[in-house]
Formats: sequence, C-alpha cells, structure tokens
Amino acid sequence: MAESMFDKDVEELLARHAAEQKAEDDEIEDLAAEEAAIEKEAVRLKKDRERERELAKFTANAFDRMSTSAVTLGLIGPGVGFLYHTSLLATLKDGELVVATLSCLGAAFVLHCVGRAILNEEFQR
Repeated sequence: MAESMFDKDVEELLARHAAEQKAEDDEIEDLAAEEAAIEKEAVRLKKDRERERELAKFTANAFDRMSTSAVTLGLIGPGVGFLYHTSLLATLKDGELVVATLSCLGAAFVLHCVGRAILNEEFQR
C-alpha cells in the first residue's frame, strides 16, 4: 500500500511536470510565431520605406529635368538664335526677350528648388 501511494505521488508529479513542460513549449511556440510576424512586418515596412524614397527621388529628378528644359528654353535657345540670327530674335523686342529669358530662368530655379525640397523632406523622415 505504501508503494501504491508513492506510485500515485510520482505519477501525479510526472503529470504536473508534463503539463508544465507543455505549457512552456506552447509559450515558446507562441513567442516564435509572434517573432516571425514582427520580422515579416519589419520587412514590409522596410520595403515600403524604400519604395517611398525611390518615388521621391524619381519625382525630384523629374522636377530637375523640367528645370533643365526651362534653362534650355530660356537661355540656350535665345543664345543659339542670336548666334544664327533666327526669326525668334526678329519677332521679339529686346525687352520681351529679356523678360522671357528671365522668366524661364526663374521657373528653372523654382523647379530645381521644388525637386530639392522633395528630396530633403523624404530623407529627413
């Protein structure tokens, strides 16, 4: 009878230990699943951030290309026209040509500044 009491205590102790071990294993599995979900979310956020930066660079480059076009239109075009005596200079008065050139250069400067502002804003986040 003493042995059966001992056996019962040992079985009860083993059963409690097994239940505790299963609870610990379940907790470890839950933590591993949570860690995997966090890592997956971190990868997604990193990709989103890279996409946002690339879009900002693309937009800033587009504005800078527009500014280069405005410089070409306002400064280089009239300069070439002056060198080759094209009809552009014949149709515009000196004051009009100066205003058109300065307007194009001003637009180029503004477009370039907008592109820089887009980059600065994105990379300061």
